[in-house]
Amino acid sequence: MATEIRHISFSNLRRHGRHELKFVYEHLGHLWLTFHGKPRAVIIPMRDEEILHAACGMNPDMALHRARVDFDRRVDAIERREALLSKPVTTIERGYPPPGLTDAEHDKTYDPNGWGSDPRAEMARRVRAEYDLD
Repeated sequence: MATEIRHISFSNLRRHGRHELKFVYEHLGHLWLTFHGKPRAVIIPMRDEEILHAACGMNPDMALHRARVDFDRRVDAIERREALLSKPVTTIERGYPPPGLTDAEHDKTYDPNGWGSDPRAEMARRVRAEYDLD
């Protein structure tokens, strides 16, 4: 006897999921899930272990184990990333080199009294120095 196959969209699976899964495990049918009319996934009964084994090259227990390990690795990576992003990052602000120096020759740390600082503050220092306002 040939296996009965039903095509159903993801949205219909949400609405009629219990009925469709009953078709899979009681009638041993295959359920093809579609998204915008194109097949995207298949739900098959566990009786068809040979099909699953041929499709992915391993038994279902090994596939489930690997899926759990991959999931745990993703969760760990997300937690590590969130931990790194939650820590404050301190950086050294880089100033621009004075005219005549290349970036490689210039000391790259921020000097609040040097050329790489705020242009308004630099102009104010020049005006104060010119008119002896200090």
